[in-house]
Formats: sequence, C-alpha cells, structure tokens
Amino acid sequence: DFQLGRPMRLCIASPTPKEVVKPANGECLAALASLRAAVSAVRACAAGFGPDEAFTARGLADHLHAMFPRRRSSDGTPVRMLPMGLLDLPLELISLVLARCDAKTLCRVAASCRLLGLGVPPPPPPRSPVEEALRARAEAGGWWIPASLPEGESSWLSMLAWVETAVERRGRASTSAGAHHSLLLDSRGALLSAGTERPRNHFAHLPASPADGTPGLLGHTQGVVAPGVGAPTLVTPPRAVAALCARPVVAVSAGRHHSLAVTADGAAYSWGNGREGLLGHGDEASTGVPRLIEALRGVRVGAVAAGRMHSLAASREGLLWSWGQNTYEQLGLGDGDAGQENLAPGTGDGTGAATCVGGHAAPSARRCVRSPSQVSALSAEKVTLLAAGGDHSAAGTAVGRVYTWGWAAQGQLGRPADKNSPRSVPGLVAALSDSRVTDLSCGACHTLACTARGEVFSWGCGTNGELGHGDSFNRHSPELIEALVTVHACAVAAGEHHSVALSAADGAVFAWGHGRGGRLGLGNGEEGSALLPQRVSALSGVAIASVAAGASHTLAVSAAGRHYAWGSLDALGYENEELRNQPTPAELQLSEQL
Repeated sequence: DFQLGRPMRLCIASPTPKEVVKPANGECLAALASLRAAVSAVRACAAGFGPDEAFTARGLADHLHAMFPRRRSSDGTPVRMLPMGLLDLPLELISLVLARCDAKTLCRVAASCRLLGLGVPPPPPPRSPVEEALRARAEAGGWWIPASLPEGESSWLSMLAWVETAVERRGRASTSAGAHHSLLLDSRGALLSAGTERPRNHFAHLPASPADGTPGLLGHTQGVVAPGVGAPTLVTPPRAVAALCARPVVAVSAGRHHSLAVTADGAAYSWGNGREGLLGHGDEASTGVPRLIEALRGVRVGAVAAGRMHSLAASREGLLWSWGQNTYEQLGLGDGDAGQENLAPGTGDGTGAATCVGGHAAPSARRCVRSPSQVSALSAEKVTLLAAGGDHSAAGTAVGRVYTWGWAAQGQLGRPADKNSPRSVPGLVAALSDSRVTDLSCGACHTLACTARGEVFSWGCGTNGELGHGDSFNRHSPELIEALVTVHACAVAAGEHHSVALSAADGAVFAWGHGRGGRLGLGNGEEGSALLPQRVSALSGVAIASVAAGASHTLAVSAAGRHYAWGSLDALGYENEELRNQPTPAELQLSEQL
C-alpha cells in the first residue's frame, strides 16, 4: 500500500503477509519476506527525498494507486485488491524488489521468466522526416546502405548523411595517381586499379631502389608476398579489384609502393609493399589483395593519404593517425608519441636521400612505425584534409588552417623558420592563417593549397617549375600563383614534379611543371615543361570534376563520370609504345571485369 504523507515525503507502509496471500510453502514465505525487506528499504530511502525526488515519487505513487484500487465491502470495510502480478509493477520498482533477493532466487526468476531474465528489446525509434528523406534519396540513387548500424555510428541519421556526403565527394576524389599505378572509382563506388608492378627507374642518375618493384601493388594478387621474393610481372589496364566488390569505396589514395582505400562504412584497407610497416598491419609483410587495417577497426575513417613510404588516415571525427617510414619525421609523432612496440630501425628506400633531385642527405635517425599511431599534436583540431608527399605531410582542419611536418629542406613545409631540419610535430603554416584552405596536395618536395576564395598557393621545391611562378626557385613560404587569380580554382593536385589545378567556373584544367612524357597534357612534345600554369585545351568543353597527378601521368574525371588520362600511361597498364607517352588527354574505357 502506497500513500503520500507530507508534501515533500513519500511514506510507504508494508503490508502484513497474511493480508495479501496465504503461503503454500516455505519458499513463498521467504519470497514475501524478501519483498517486505525491499519495501522497507525503499521506505527508508524515501525519508531523504528532495523536491525533485518527491515529485518523481508522487508520480510513482499515483501510478501505483491506479494499479491497486481500493473498494469497500458491503459492510463498509476497506478491501485490499490483489495485484495482477509482479510484472504489472513499474520496471524501476521491480528492479528494487529483485535487488533485495539473493542470487539463488534471482537465478530462479531469470530461468522461469523470459521478460525478467532477458529483458524486452526496446521498439525501434520512429524514423524522423529527415532520416526518411535521406533513405528515399539513397534508394533512388542506388547508394549502398548497411543492413545494420556500423560500429561507432551514433545514429542512422549521421550514417545516412555521411553516405550522401561521401557520394557527393566521390566526384572530387574518385581517382588517384601513384608512381606506377592508378586507382579509379566508377559512379557506383566500384574500385578499379591499373598499372604495372615492375620496377621502373625514370631517373637514371639516381641509384635504383630495391623497393621500386612492388608485388601486389594493384590488389589482384592472391595471398601475401614476401618482400624481395620473385620478380613482379603483373601489368594490367583498369580492372575491378575483386576483394572490394562487395561494398562501395568512397576514398582512395595511390602511393609509390602501396594503395589505401576507405569503404562507405568507414573501414580502411591497404595493400602492396609492406616494407617498414607501410601497410599498417603491425609487420612488414607485403600483401597482394586489400586487407583490413585491424588497428583502425572501430574507427570511422573518412580520408586517407599514401606518401612515398608512409601513410595517413583521418577519422570522420577529425582525429589523425600515421604509420610507415619515419626517417624524416613525416609521421608527425614527435618524441615518444609512438609506442615502443611499434617502433623499429628504419631501412629507408635504398636511395639514402630525399626523393627530390638535389635533396640533402638523410638524417641519422631512421625508424618506422608498423601500426597506426594517433598524432596527438592535432587531437584538439578536426582534421578534414590530408596530403602525403615524398617525405613530408600536410593536414587541413575544418576551419581552414593548415599544418605541415616532416622533411623541410626545400621549403615544402611552408614554415621559413623550420627549413634546416625535419619537423617531428605538426606546425601551423602561419602565412595561410587568413585564408580558409579547402584543398591540399603534396608532391615529392612541394605543396599546393586551394582556398575558399579560389586562390592557389604553392611552396617548396621549384626546380622543375612545379610552383607555377614563372621561375625555378624554391619557396619556403606559401606564395600566391598570380597566373591563376582569375581562374577561381576549386581543387589542386601535386605530382612528383608537376602540378594541376581545376577551375570551379567551367571545370577547366590547368597544368604546369615538369612535362616529360606528356604529363602536362599540353601536346607540346615529350620534354615540354611549363613554368606558368597552362590550360589543357584538349579538354575544352568538358566539365572536369576531379584531377589527380602521379609521378609521370595525370588523371581527370568529368562531371558525367568519364575518365581521362595523359602522360606515361604505363601507370595505366598500357605498354604499347604508341600509347605509353600520351601528350594530350585520352578518354579511358573502363571495364569492371575481374
């Protein structure tokens, strides 16, 4: 029997067992004793109720009064009505009652009552109009929606919004160009790869790199390939990557020796050369098929970037991870940031010098990180843009700030005070503080940035004219490319020694820098280079939506989903001499054949 006493106090009188039920055996007596003890405990707690608790208690008492109505007998004596059962009580009160029972009693209750033992699964919450709208649009567009909410997602609303954002962004990040291979995404998120796994040395004056031959680089080889074993021979034009056909891919990045991909549910995969922990699997084994990066399981990865011998990944929440070679501090972990179990002496790539021609000797400290480690220096920022270069890295934040770290000799960090040695901790590029950067790209030794106002800045090595300032000088601080002021650029892509920009107005493509092999697409001869941005006239009338620049070739995707390529097309699996060096853009015919 529950009744209210003073306004701020709930008084609970426990009934006498014989007034409620006639016990049939000792177990019933024991259960009633437990119930009486539980009610007594509740009554004792009620004495200390404050105003808020008293308000809640009144509501509970009113609810119980409705469940235990009183009526009077013919002679006017009050008659107590028996409850319909324990399960008619509020769940909060049932829990209080059961909490006073011993373990043996609780086991009996759980074994005999499915409701109390397993609980009742809550009904699914009703879908909001916004969620219904997102689902309808996803179904109409044929976008992939997981059957259940992926681990780490807080709600279907955030998941569906991410899928739609990723689909919209796919037009801007639907292709990636490496040194010897290319990664392409079609309109449905199917991943295709093309190129060669044979070692190729474009610069005869540089010593050959033992890591240049990369078995499994294209993701079509079964199993794990031991580093240095066998001669890689696979050469193929664009071909679907079978291991990732089951789910759509929303982001890709092609490095010199490996590949990275992110699926719509935020899972990150890597394949190719595993030397120095490049793949992030905790070892140095190479793999010929995409393999889930277990260390990032449960992290909703939104972006990845593959450098020469290191990798970056950012979560949708803006946290940053890095792994691979750290010879030039390109991982941004600082001193002691990476766990010792992940650190190992580095072996470099066999060159002993930075990738850029004329680079300085490598620092003496050589180490690598074999599993993703969080870059704690940027934990307070929300990272939305990633770029990995030869031996340096860059990250852009949600508010448009840019941070750089790694090798700095040619000025590629854009921080004049830090030009003499590698920087192990991300540092702000102060010269861009007043510009909201919306796109970033790193080449071998130079960096490009595009702002919300459509401006393009460049800095770093300018030996081949890749900075676009009309000369071959290095810049240690970001400098506006005057030739692109009226273009209103929306995207940039830095190859090893050339650069590309995309106009937001009409989708026009501009290229400059080293032109060997026709990588600029200007049609002015194999060795033609440009110190200033030049429009790729062969694409006039084609609205390009995204661009990518590799070591010696360039890729573009139109708003209609057509893929174009020019330069050294052995990175697209074409070995015919007539096709290898393509001086003007040629449309690719993609096939999803496995």
